[in-house]
Amino acid sequence: MNLNHITIFINNAVHTDIFKRFMKVFSVDFLVRGGNFLLIFIFTAIMTQKEFGIYGYLYSFAMVMSGILGFGFNISLTKIYADTITTYKNKQKDMLFTLTTSMVTLLTIAMIFIYSTGLDKQFFTLLNEGNVKDFNYSSYRFYTAIAIISTIFTSYLTYFFVSSEQIKNIQIFNLLRFFLTNTAAIIIIIVSDKDAAMLRLAVTYLTELILTVIFGKMFLARGKFDMFFLRKALKIGLPVMGTSIVYAIINFGDKYFVMKYYGEEQFATYNLALLIAMVLIIIFQSFNFIWLPLFMKEQDLRIQKRKIKRFSLIIFVSFICISIMLWFGVWFLLNIGILKDQYRGILELLPILLGSQIAISLSQLYNNYMTYFEKTHIQFVFGVVISLIALLLYYFGIRYLGVIGICCSLLVVNILSFLLYFFRSNYYISNRLK
Repeated sequence: MNLNHITIFINNAVHTDIFKRFMKVFSVDFLVRGGNFLLIFIFTAIMTQKEFGIYGYLYSFAMVMSGILGFGFNISLTKIYADTITTYKNKQKDMLFTLTTSMVTLLTIAMIFIYSTGLDKQFFTLLNEGNVKDFNYSSYRFYTAIAIISTIFTSYLTYFFVSSEQIKNIQIFNLLRFFLTNTAAIIIIIVSDKDAAMLRLAVTYLTELILTVIFGKMFLARGKFDMFFLRKALKIGLPVMGTSIVYAIINFGDKYFVMKYYGEEQFATYNLALLIAMVLIIIFQSFNFIWLPLFMKEQDLRIQKRKIKRFSLIIFVSFICISIMLWFGVWFLLNIGILKDQYRGILELLPILLGSQIAISLSQLYNNYMTYFEKTHIQFVFGVVISLIALLLYYFGIRYLGVIGICCSLLVVNILSFLLYFFRSNYYISNRLK
């Protein structure tokens, strides 16, 4: 491919409607995500390495639990909302009422059961058996529950804005969430001498939950409960929930092994590298939020397939360029002293983790087909296989190669995930086109 072909390719990509929509969202996301990236270095300065590590560990646990206890309603919403536009017109109010009340009811029952029986405490007790590092989960328990609930509702609200293509509301919500939660957390941590991990967890997610409730007032509109929409939501959502359970091994297992064998301080270094690498997946999510409703409404699979192929190439090339800039940016911050020297170990972890994030982005791009074809049960099947492989790789990786072994394991697992979804989605497309 010569320079002229590259120029034409870039020019065609830039002048598409989806690129213009992406820039509207990303213009705000750039401020929010870029700000969050810079805030990483502020929080590493005002929190001890141990506190930073504990917060990251609990944050990861909350993210994993929110994926499970959300019962997949956020994913169901994207598909069912698209169906109400094309097939079940004038049923949006009933659909939203049904999905929202069902999710709130199921979440309430699940949280009462888990926290009244102490299953969460038993989980951490089991994880910490034989751990040379002592980690007291009980003192963080209440605010971890708030983080789980807040994350579920925030995700549900965001997917509603995405499905209904309310770009302006996404922008306003993300801006307010960024400024209010982080400003409040930084001020409270600076003026207080209490545990910074607990303070950040409490202030961040209490503020976020209040903000989500304010923005989510449209869900309070009265509609009629319709079992048709609940059955459809559970058909899509329950396999997603099952997938979240098995993927917990991938998404939390790496953190468990690092925490178990190396403790809070080394985990802080690993978590910092992971947070920086996640800039790539965050950029991808901004794109996917705009692409998803258009993807779900597209009826011509040939057009859809051509677009996916083009976007895959754009994502791969652009993310490699961003990865190089990120690594040199972190190297620069370490050398001028903005980032503490005790975190220098992230330089050897970053290239592997950045490669892993590129694989995750491409995997999620093709994973959209599982929702489109209503084949979310495949995610569960793939999840079981990939999680078992991940568990073995984590176990041997940490024992023989240390934290680098965990990073390499993540890279292998996410490449495998991409390949599985790539070939499966093409299989469904070929069958549908016959």
